[in-house]
Amino acid sequence: MSWTETLNLSDSYRYLPLLTVKFIIFQMFTFHYLVEMQLKNRESMTVEFKRSLSEFSDILATVSAFSNTKGGIILVGVDDQGNVLGVQIGKRTLEDLSNKIVQNTDPKIYPEIKIEEIHDKKVIEIKVSERSDKPVFAKGIAYKRVGRSNVKMDREEIVNLLRKTYELSYEDIEISNIEDIDLSKVKEFIEKARKRRLALVPKDEISVLRNLGLISDKKVKLAALLVFGENPQAKIPWATVKIGKFLGETTPILEKEIGGDLLEQIEKSYTETASLIRKEIKVDGLKRKEIYEYPLQALRELIINSITHRDYSVASPIYIKIFNDHVEIENPGGLPPGITLEDLKKPHRSILRNPKIANILYNMGYIEKWGVGTLQVLEKCILNGNGEPIFNSNGFFKAEIKSRYSEETGENERKILNYILKKGKTTRKELEKELKLKESTIRKLLGKLQRKGLIVKEGKGKKTKYKLVF
Repeated sequence: MSWTETLNLSDSYRYLPLLTVKFIIFQMFTFHYLVEMQLKNRESMTVEFKRSLSEFSDILATVSAFSNTKGGIILVGVDDQGNVLGVQIGKRTLEDLSNKIVQNTDPKIYPEIKIEEIHDKKVIEIKVSERSDKPVFAKGIAYKRVGRSNVKMDREEIVNLLRKTYELSYEDIEISNIEDIDLSKVKEFIEKARKRRLALVPKDEISVLRNLGLISDKKVKLAALLVFGENPQAKIPWATVKIGKFLGETTPILEKEIGGDLLEQIEKSYTETASLIRKEIKVDGLKRKEIYEYPLQALRELIINSITHRDYSVASPIYIKIFNDHVEIENPGGLPPGITLEDLKKPHRSILRNPKIANILYNMGYIEKWGVGTLQVLEKCILNGNGEPIFNSNGFFKAEIKSRYSEETGENERKILNYILKKGKTTRKELEKELKLKESTIRKLLGKLQRKGLIVKEGKGKKTKYKLVF
């Protein structure tokens, strides 16, 4: 049997070249085979069944979901189990369906729509491609495909898609109104910038904000709110710094959250961190010198870096964790593409995640040079006896510095610390009874913990008690 005998071809095909006819027939068979395969495989990440065109709202949601994910095919006239029910097709059915999809999607989706006859019943196939200009909204809602379901995208997902699509930095998101800006903070910025003899800036605060690219038509961008806002956390509550002092690896003995604008966060976080680390006094002749457990300049640099370069679209604070033998500073957002961990240990390019925020901090003297901050941290840590800091980047960027007094805390020392944490204060005799250790051993352990700066004693003689430093 020949190809032309297989089908009852219309007169319009009879005058086409044989190769053209064969190609058309091949396409028809291929299309029919693919639909049959989709029916057998049931619904999936890229295939959706709908019983009829009356389920248009669901069809539209699937068009949005496929456009925002990996694309896919909607078969109308098929039930959830893959049974072919068929649909009634009128003269304008496909045209009306296409127009309704176009009118209810933003950006407009023009799907490829075909009719296939399966088991003597007509099925509509709507083919949707993944869009490059995501997100696609259906009646004002953006969907994504998760398994066999359409799920509404939340605000953060939509913003991240917009950023990727239009290369828009999160700091450029228009998030507030000019009323939320404290203009006295802008005035202070102008004064500091003038003192640093940088490019002359206008006296008018609004003009300054406009020149810095922080407002447009009186809509305030995120960068302006974070630096000059009266209460940035009202709009972006996760833009904070959390500081914790830990006993062991998991037990916090002190927790504090720092909010306010970014300048307040830098100063308060630095002051708080410096108050929670140990220091010793050394006297050389007539000179008195304070030596801190961690180099203060390195801590300040890391705090400034974490606040300047963090990813503000990620709903997580910056964490500063102070342990007995090391400190960690961790911020959302790993290293930007083009920078490696090894680059941080040598002169390197500065790729800014938040260029507007970085520019403001530079003008105010918080950042002196681009691309050398980690080199200064490296130098200060080594000179202070902390060794080389450890950097890690995996969605979050983390810097870890070992204590210059790093000494492993023994099991009995941990038991003492935990007991004091539970009781608040304790005596030597209580510890002897609790740990079932000799007086001389307890004295030695208490002395070590005092030298490490973890506990202090108060009172004298039999009234002497021990408590945690913090």
